[in-house]
Amino acid sequence: MALLATDAEASDRDFCASVPSACMFTGPWAPVLAADVCWSRTTGVATLRGSQGCPTGSWPYSVKYGDVDPSTGTVTAYVPLDDACTHPGICQPAELAPPNTTTAPMCCIGGTCHPYDGQCNGEVLLCDNGVTNEDGTVSCFDDEDA
Repeated sequence: MALLATDAEASDRDFCASVPSACMFTGPWAPVLAADVCWSRTTGVATLRGSQGCPTGSWPYSVKYGDVDPSTGTVTAYVPLDDACTHPGICQPAELAPPNTTTAPMCCIGGTCHPYDGQCNGEVLLCDNGVTNEDGTVSCFDDEDA
């Protein structure tokens, strides 16, 4: 079977670079999927691409990091980020952490970090135990220091 031109180009189109809102940020431990997927703009769902190519109304992409729900075939694609606490001076010891921390990406420039809003002129890192401060900066806590 010959591949459709759009299907043949799937390996050249990174899903998370093309449809960033459809991908989840995760730490450096993201599972490697290395598969071609079909993404439906209507449903916002990615599934593994079969031998027949992508169904009408969906587009082919390549996913490097992700996993597949075996019951639905839905692909969850990941964007792996460095752990913020592996960068010197970014994290504080966990014993200083408030009780309600969250996991989220942050943008760090010169040791000051802010919540990641899709734009970053510094480095985007994953903060596993973070809080947003009143001044809009993020404090990230290293649970391995506890």
